[in-house]
Amino acid sequence: MRDELFWDRDAANVSPEVEIERAINLGGFDFIQHVQDRHGMERFTDVLMHSRNLSCKAVNYWCLVLGLDRDKARVFNMETVWSPFR
Repeated sequence: MRDELFWDRDAANVSPEVEIERAINLGGFDFIQHVQDRHGMERFTDVLMHSRNLSCKAVNYWCLVLGLDRDKARVFNMETVWSPFR
């Protein structure tokens, strides 16, 4: 586990879902591979599709790599509280 990704919590008490979320959002390819080997691709994909704590860019990338429909991911189906000005 990369301790620098879990600065805000005790590394011994990190749930698999939080570890996968941090790997998707902040981890490099080596840490992603470690997480996939440790928790399995099914759990990785489940967190990718159902977590609301992921960046849209990261979910889009991993959906492209894994051949998943990004429109079914939770982050693309949430209502936003505010809309940024463009």
